[in-house]
Amino acid sequence: MTLTLRGLVRCGLWLGLYVVLVLFPLAWLGRAGGGFAEQLGAELVCLAVSVLAMQFLLTARFELLTPPFGADLVLGFHRGMGVVALVFAAAGAVLAHGPRGAAGELLGWRGEGGSGLSGALLLWSVAALVVTSAGRRVLRIPYVPWRGLHELLATAAVVLGLFQITSSGLAHDPVTRTAFWIWMLAPVALLAWARLVRPFRLLGRPYRLTGVRPEHGGAVTLVLDPDNHHGFRFRAGQFCWLTLGGSPLAARERPFCFSGSAQRAPRLEITVRAVGPFTRAVQEVKPGAVAYVDGPLGATSLDAFPDADRYFFVAAGIGIAPCMSMLRTLADRGDRRPHTLVYGSASWDEAAFREELAELASRLDLRVVHVLEKPPRGWLGETGLIGPELLERHLPRSGRRICFLAGPPAAMDVAEAALAALGIPLEDIHAERFEWE
Repeated sequence: MTLTLRGLVRCGLWLGLYVVLVLFPLAWLGRAGGGFAEQLGAELVCLAVSVLAMQFLLTARFELLTPPFGADLVLGFHRGMGVVALVFAAAGAVLAHGPRGAAGELLGWRGEGGSGLSGALLLWSVAALVVTSAGRRVLRIPYVPWRGLHELLATAAVVLGLFQITSSGLAHDPVTRTAFWIWMLAPVALLAWARLVRPFRLLGRPYRLTGVRPEHGGAVTLVLDPDNHHGFRFRAGQFCWLTLGGSPLAARERPFCFSGSAQRAPRLEITVRAVGPFTRAVQEVKPGAVAYVDGPLGATSLDAFPDADRYFFVAAGIGIAPCMSMLRTLADRGDRRPHTLVYGSASWDEAAFREELAELASRLDLRVVHVLEKPPRGWLGETGLIGPELLERHLPRSGRRICFLAGPPAAMDVAEAALAALGIPLEDIHAERFEWE
């Protein structure tokens, strides 16, 4: 389980840039008064606000931000830093006021001129951010209302934190206070760009649903063509945010991987399986509907590893969709390298694209290994779940093996750990995880 020096340097540079951006406001601050604990507490609160401000940068969908991490890792880091911000804010309140004073801060009892109330609201808003994000499914909060609440709470936390800092004396002069507000609110402005400017641009680049193709297992493939514009090119393995049957300004988009060949762009194909209200609604849309596509996004791509000796694909459920995009692209390019697909399905009837996979095996040097949880009578292939022993049996032994994983997060976690234990370098294992509903 090792990273190459090049991979470590790239990761270090990106993490270093993030740390510099988060810590930079601390260089402007003066003393808040009191002793060491009070000063440290005030600076921890400032650090919490800085972390929250940078959260907007992490979710602004800048393609340059994604490498060398996948979009799933960026979002995972985003969630983790939310917890860090809460810890910093709570620890800052305890250090600045003591445990008893911190309790008063939490209830809005401490401070003058509204600073006690703003401190309490800051802590409560950050706590609400973390709880509603980590427990959205347990709390049964629908995605669209949760997303609006999440953005509202994040913006409120940053503004409240800025008010708390500037009223504490840390920003000791008008110039510093102005610069501090500009620096901290600049990432928040990305929210307006992502939720207003980008959707308005998408309005001028609609797509038309020109086909709906049923697949096994209750999935459907949506065929989208650009409507009076040239569309875009994408790399096999990338994803997009899709709005179908509504306006991009309504924030009802969801992330979906492309399933069609990159060689056939600007035509787009997206395969969807009904797993919740949104995906069920998407499946019911008829040809002729207008769609809006924000993309392409994501670092996972065949084209990032043109010198690979072979590709090893592991898919579970609807995770077969991005693997189909990569396999179809390889077939359209006439690729002759040997490749392997391990594909887990609940049953043979739910194995999407099984006929086309057999056809692709004749166009490519491709070995397809179907793994069924509930095999039919007489099944001679692999059964159960995709685990370490199964992957060890089918992982090619030689050459540089670039591995692409797609499917439910839990299944990918198992596969990722197993491949790393089998000696595949982490930089050669690629997966992007999404919550579909």
